Amino acid sequence: MINLIIALWIIFFIYLAYLLFDYFRYKLLIKKLQKIPFPQEYQTYLENLYHYQKLPNDLKIKIERSILLFIKTKQFIGVKLHLTDEIKVIISFYACLIVLNKNECYENLKYIYVYPHTMMLNNIQNNGGIYNKEMFLISGEAVGDSVVLSWHETKKDAYHLRHDNVVIHEFTHELDFESGIVNGVPPLEKSKYDEWINIIGKNYQEFSKKISNHKSLEKYKLINPYGATNEAEFFAVVSEMFWTKPKTLKLHFPDIYKEYKEFFQFDTIKYF
Repeated sequence: MINLIIALWIIFFIYLAYLLFDYFRYKLLIKKLQKIPFPQEYQTYLENLYHYQKLPNDLKIKIERSILLFIKTKQFIGVKLHLTDEIKVIISFYACLIVLNKNECYENLKYIYVYPHTMMLNNIQNNGGIYNKEMFLISGEAVGDSVVLSWHETKKDAYHLRHDNVVIHEFTHELDFESGIVNGVPPLEKSKYDEWINIIGKNYQEFSKKISNHKSLEKYKLINPYGATNEAEFFAVVSEMFWTKPKTLKLHFPDIYKEYKEFFQFDTIKYF
C-alpha cells in the first residue's frame, strides 16, 4: 500500500514537472519571438487585408506577434495542396484577430488541415433503423484539436470583404469547444452566463422558429440561414457578422452586439 502511494506521488510530481517545463518553454518561446523581426513577406500578405489595414499601429504590432506564435505552435497540413507562407499567414491572421484582446492562442488546437477547394462530407443518419447516407459540400470544419479549411474559400473571404468568413466561423467553433460542450455558449464568467443565454439564446430561438415555420424573417433576414441549424452555428454565423458587418449587427441587434463585444473584448465597429 505504501509503495503504491509513493508511486502515485512520483507520477504526480513527474506530471507537475512536465507542466512546469511546458509552461516555461512556452514563455521562453514568446520572449524569443518578441525579438524576431516580422518577415517582410508576411507583411506584404497582411497589407492586402481590409481588417489589417484598419487596425491601429499598436494592434498591428500585437497581431504580428500573435501570428508568429500561432504559426510556430500549430501544425499546418496541406491535403492535396502545397502549403505556402501566404496560406499560413492569412489563416493565422483571422484566427488571431478574434482573440487579439483576449490574449489567447487556442491551447487545445494542434492541427490545421488545408484543402485546395470545398470538401465533400459524408453523413450517415439513422432514422428508425433505416440508414441514409447524405453528402455535403463544406468549406470548413472544427473538431476540437483540429480545424479543416478550404483555401479557395479562405482566400476569397480574406481578399474580398464579405458577409462570410470561413476562418472566423471555424475558429469561433474552437472557442465554443473550450467550454467543454459545443452549444453556442463559449467560456464565460459565471456572472455573464445567464445574460448570454437570455439574449443570444432567445434570439436563436426566435430565428430558428421563423425559419422552421417559414414566417417572415424581418430583421433576421440579415443573418445567414445556416445559423438556424443549432445554437453553435448561430454563435459562429453571428460572429462572422460581428467582425465583417458590425454596423449592421449593432443597428439591428444592439443587444447581441453588446454581448459579442464583451466576450471578444473588442469593439469592432470602432475599427471596421
